[in-house]
Amino acid sequence: MNSTSKSVLTALNMLYFSFIMVMTLFGAIVFFLTVSGNITQDAELALIFRYVLFVILPLGLGAGYFIFKQGINAIKPTLSLREKLTKYQTTVLIRSGCFEMPGLFGAVAVLITGDLTFLLFTAIVIVLFVLLRPTIYTITTDMNLSTKERAILENPSSPL
Repeated sequence: MNSTSKSVLTALNMLYFSFIMVMTLFGAIVFFLTVSGNITQDAELALIFRYVLFVILPLGLGAGYFIFKQGINAIKPTLSLREKLTKYQTTVLIRSGCFEMPGLFGAVAVLITGDLTFLLFTAIVIVLFVLLRPTIYTITTDMNLSTKERAILENPSSPL
């Protein structure tokens, strides 16, 4: 299968940004449902969910970071660039899943309790997603790629 660096990077970014879109759209729907008065407020349950989110947010972000670093360290420098990118994609998707958990839980908490402050957790996660998006620079830096491998990534028509 002949794939180019552009096709591999495009596939990775499409998967990655789908995580962002799910959280953003779900958060927006919940926001509009709450503002329109279709969701009643439950202060007692909101307090419980707030404590849960204070635990889930650092756990999800910490687990995502730890698993990502372990996955990156497991990528052997002797692998081909295509194999490295496949393993990198896997680690990015696992990190994204760990990060997405507290973000979506924040939106679900709004849906259940009607407390819009939970969307702050979702917004924090979305900002982290945008900051940690896979770019040629971050891929090169994370995997410590050689100059030759970086040149292949930078040329969209380069075969892998």
